[in-house]
Amino acid sequence: MNRNAFLAQPGVRAFVAWLSERLPTLPVRLRFAHSQFVPGGIDTQVDGIEAVLAHYHWRATWFDPRTGKPVESGDWTSTRTSLERLSAWLRESVANGDELAAGAAAREVLRWGGVRGAIPFIESKVRENAWCAYLRELAPLFALDGDQTLDELHAGNVQRFDSGLTKIHALLDTTGSPIYDSRVGAALAMLFEMFRRDARSNGNKHDALGFPSGPARGRQIRNPGELGFTASPQFYKRQVPREEWARWQLRAGWIIRAVLGQTKLFVNESASDVASHLAARCHAFEAALFMIGYDLASLADGGEASAARGVRHGRRHSKRSGNYVPTGHAFSTVLRAYREYLETSPGEHGAEDLRQWLESPAQADRYSSFRNSFRSYCYPFREPEFDLFARSPDEIRSIEEGGEKALVVANYGEEQFIECDERRQVCIVCAGLAGYCALVASSETPNERLVRKEFAGTENSANTLLSVGRGVGRHFGLLDERNRPTEFFHRFFGDGFEYFRNRLGVDRNGRDLDPR
Repeated sequence: MNRNAFLAQPGVRAFVAWLSERLPTLPVRLRFAHSQFVPGGIDTQVDGIEAVLAHYHWRATWFDPRTGKPVESGDWTSTRTSLERLSAWLRESVANGDELAAGAAAREVLRWGGVRGAIPFIESKVRENAWCAYLRELAPLFALDGDQTLDELHAGNVQRFDSGLTKIHALLDTTGSPIYDSRVGAALAMLFEMFRRDARSNGNKHDALGFPSGPARGRQIRNPGELGFTASPQFYKRQVPREEWARWQLRAGWIIRAVLGQTKLFVNESASDVASHLAARCHAFEAALFMIGYDLASLADGGEASAARGVRHGRRHSKRSGNYVPTGHAFSTVLRAYREYLETSPGEHGAEDLRQWLESPAQADRYSSFRNSFRSYCYPFREPEFDLFARSPDEIRSIEEGGEKALVVANYGEEQFIECDERRQVCIVCAGLAGYCALVASSETPNERLVRKEFAGTENSANTLLSVGRGVGRHFGLLDERNRPTEFFHRFFGDGFEYFRNRLGVDRNGRDLDPR
């Protein structure tokens, strides 16, 4: 299906018309808690998607080696300028076939975006001298003015896709291809559900399109299903394979350009030296969706009478829990087994090959717990965690050795914890929570506090959180043998763990700020 065929579908055509009519006056209540990305937070009511852009904020920094200086941004004006510089560097490096520069530019894209998981993939491509060719091959397939079909993005050529790669592909593009992360996906999913609700009230029925999204790091809602609407498919699940996520970036871009073709939204945006005026408008549209998608209550509480009536019943089903319970596993055992597997099994490595290796007689008894709970024990292999299948054998050996240097490798070269807007790095977060729970002096147990603060739903799940956190913490030298924080613990978590400390109700030294 190409662009014209996609936009000609009755449901899509009607959605574009609905967006064109409603977005200019759409009521939105923006509520953002204080964070490193939005210092001081936001609490304001606006009318219209263009008014949302005036409150855009994402405090970020990346380093430009060509000038030797950091590039900082916060509001939309500074962010737009920052991204123009970053995208120009990325495009120039890829066009010149400069692998090292293109890899460095891609890493800085990730730094700007507050995500790091794609680094092993990028570095492996750079080592193979294949990074520029990979990006050049996919670039035409994300262009919004081409005649390509969705099926041209497939599992064979989309080798990885996540919240980092969507940023890289979007910044490489010159036609306005959007960054499709959990926030943008959530906003589009919610808007489509509001459109479907309005259509039903007029006697029309449209099937769900299935805009995918992903969980936030905290209590925010990024799934319309938590507000009583049809649930959104979730990233990093089988229902959203990597190639399908890539296709949604293309679909979203087609919709955005179609809406802009019918409206004068964001006409005051300026074209850059490379991208057109229409592309600049597309990115402004995407940035406004990014703000709306922080918490879908922004639309539920927008103040519009019909929207409020349609959502209030659904809000009773909202979880807003910010749950950080991982799947239970023995972290050090997983690493030891995987390192041995790599050393004895040359060639391609993956989950099925690892399972077969564990089932062989030589490993069946030694790693019986891993073999019997294979899916649970594979939790650290997930892309949002340590992405172990994407790591080189040398990296795995370093991580398996444990200690401070191992954590720096596992943390993609970063010596401190980096806050993320999405629910990622759960294992490391659990180590931090376990350490601060061990420090705080309180009449309630750590389990009770974790449940009360909505990091876990029950005391049993809090036990799982603490067990995994302590295992990860001991492995990396963050916790001692008594599960107490080490000096390295305080250096590593530092300022980056502020959001989680505030939620837990402790200060940097573990003093209780939330006495009962």
